[in-house]
This record gives sequence, C-alpha cells and structure tokens, in this order.
Amino acid sequence: MTQRGKVSSLRAGYRAEASLDRPFRCLQACAELLRGDGPQSRAAVAETLRLHLGAAEVVWLRYHAGVLESLAASGSLVSAGVRYPLRTGLQPFLVWPCRPLVRQNPADNWLVHTASPGFEWLVPLARDGQVTGLLGVAGHAEQRPPGEADQRLLEVLSALLAVPMAGPHTAVGADALAAGDLGRLTPREREILSLLPRGFSNARIADSLGIAPGTVKTHVERILNKLQLDDRAQAAARAVELGLGHSGAGI
Repeated sequence: MTQRGKVSSLRAGYRAEASLDRPFRCLQACAELLRGDGPQSRAAVAETLRLHLGAAEVVWLRYHAGVLESLAASGSLVSAGVRYPLRTGLQPFLVWPCRPLVRQNPADNWLVHTASPGFEWLVPLARDGQVTGLLGVAGHAEQRPPGEADQRLLEVLSALLAVPMAGPHTAVGADALAAGDLGRLTPREREILSLLPRGFSNARIADSLGIAPGTVKTHVERILNKLQLDDRAQAAARAVELGLGHSGAGI
C-alpha cells in the first residue's frame, strides 16, 4: 500500500471510530442510569435515548400477563402505569423469537402517536427467550429514521432494558454475579468482550488486537457459552453491565 493509501485508510479508521463513539457513550449513560432501578432512572433513560436518536417520542413498556404497561416515556403525554391495548399488529413482537421493525411513513403509529408520523421503530425486549417488554420510538415526517449505528445501539440496549422486568438483583448478588462472570473468562476473552459494545465486527476486533478473525470468532463463541448468553447483543449488554470499557487494559 502506498503512503497516501495508508493515510486514507487511517483517516477512514478514525471516522469509523468516531461514528461508533457516540452510540457507545449513550449506551454507557443508559447503563449507569439503570443502576438506580426506579421511576426517575427509567424516565432519564427514555429521555437520554430520545435525545440521542433525535426522535419525537420514546416509550418503554413492560409486557406481563398479556398486558402492556408504560414504565417510562419521553416527549410524550403518556405517563408511567398507562396500559396499552394489544393491537393485532403488535402480537408478532411479543412472542420469541422476534426482531425489531422500522415502519416507514405509517398511516398511524401503534405505540407512540405523533402528528405527521415519519417512522415508528418497534424493538422487542427479551431475556432468556421470553419477551418482557417493548420499546417504541417515533419520529415526525421531517425527522430521519434510525440508521445502522442506531439499530446496533438499540439491539444491545434492548437486552439491558429487559433486565429490570425480571426483578433487580441485590447489590451483593449483583457483585457476586459480576465477579463470577469475569472469573470464568480468560484475559483475552475479557478483552474481546469489552470491545463488543462498540459494535465492532470480528474483523475489526482482530485488527485491533493483532489476531486472526477466526480466533476472535472462537473467543466470542466461548464467551457466549461460558456466560450462557444467546448472541453478541446480549454479550455486549453484559459487558456494559460489568463496566468493561473499550479495551481490556487494566481488567
């Protein structure tokens, strides 16, 4: 590669790093707020997320015993405790396995109502193979729909938002669980786990650590197995819960 090519590649790397840094900071902020596990903390999470996404409305719903109930909302008149009707269109998002959906220019929103709706983003919140809630994000016609980085952020954050539904751990229990999880991982596995919340691919992690992509894939599979997690999104969420940064230094 020529010197000019190396410089261009370096600049592209810096731009990619910067584009991932803002969602990562939002993820960290939400994780810190979730430690409070109360109405004010949940409201602050909804507000943080709405501001980050530049959306008009965000609503965080619990799903239990066939009922959708608002836990928190931002930019909306909806308050905590409000119950939602189970529209037919929402049913596929309440049965696992299910995936997020962005509805572009919907005639009407199913969860969060806005004037001149431009998009509605429905994100199932699931833990241990069970849907425990929904996150709804909506924007006006002039607001941009969520991009790829936003969708990766919500994929990781959805695993964190599902945790309070199952009941908080005691402080001692949470600390013991964290220590146990970290103790099961090798130093290299902890290093790789710490990079997952940034949305890095196996190739990007391999390049950062100077190892082969196949080696990273093997480490990720071992992390999922040791921590009994279903996918990379849950692993990234667990890394945030454990307070791991973007590198393995000092772990």
